[in-house]
Amino acid sequence: MSDLGARDHQMFPVLNAEQLETAKRFASGPARVFAAGEQVYAIGEHGVAAWLVLEGTIDVVRRDGLSHEAPITTHGPGQLTGEVNQLAGRPTIAGGTAGPAGCTALPFDPAHLRALMVGSADVGEIVMRALILRRVGLIEQGSGGTVIVGLPDSPDVVRLQGFLTRSGYPNIVLDAASDDEGRALVERTGVASSDLPLVVCPNGTVLKRPSDIEVAACLGITPELDPDTVYDVAIVGAGPAGLAAAVYAASEGLSVIVLDERAIGGQAGASARIENYLGFPTGISGQALAGRAFNQALKFGAEIAIPLTVEHLDCDE
Repeated sequence: MSDLGARDHQMFPVLNAEQLETAKRFASGPARVFAAGEQVYAIGEHGVAAWLVLEGTIDVVRRDGLSHEAPITTHGPGQLTGEVNQLAGRPTIAGGTAGPAGCTALPFDPAHLRALMVGSADVGEIVMRALILRRVGLIEQGSGGTVIVGLPDSPDVVRLQGFLTRSGYPNIVLDAASDDEGRALVERTGVASSDLPLVVCPNGTVLKRPSDIEVAACLGITPELDPDTVYDVAIVGAGPAGLAAAVYAASEGLSVIVLDERAIGGQAGASARIENYLGFPTGISGQALAGRAFNQALKFGAEIAIPLTVEHLDCDE
């Protein structure tokens, strides 16, 4: 496990006056005032903006098991809320409320947040690192994301946990037979053993023995695709080559969609250690490599749709 405590200053950076003025130019709207205790954004909410605090504070919490919440941090002036889901408008894993004195904050919707990343190398690097480290922290804490209730060694639980882990989503497994919360949920919902495992999404939705696609839809991993949208580039496969192509194309201003029937990273994503990838002389895990490439593709606005199967390609036109 990484020592994230030593990187607290990078996970929750405070922008200085010059950086703050730079960031303000990329805001998606005017500053908004929130009263003390007012909800700024809810766990599981779609399209949540990242909020740059100008005055006051925002208290951020995560789920802790099925029925509890745990504090993550309190953002003060010069700090930005959010994690990597905010780059693509996916459902937020955390929730935020204005502190005891309320707060004034500037919104950055996904498009403007990405514009900040690309438009200011200085501030963009600080914010991107913070968003990534916050997701890593949620993954290490486990309980901040999706809850799987079932028998830990069952094939379906192993499958779901593998999918979520490879997709970079925090998750925790509660034993339906021995964990008090897990057993209580099974009894309360009255599900049969054949309906296990249950998956509880951050927004509270409960799925019975779901497929990877159903879980992805609930978490917003699979975006809502408009069949009338024509992309400049369509990439089949979200392994290192596919993600690299997405980064290069999207960074040149092309509209890009990446599709994969399983998870990001391809075969490389399942490798414990990769020693021969250019630029990593000490090696890197396949999951870490895939995660970095995925976040970089999101930064430039690539649409990544997982897990979706491409049945055929029509290249006649």
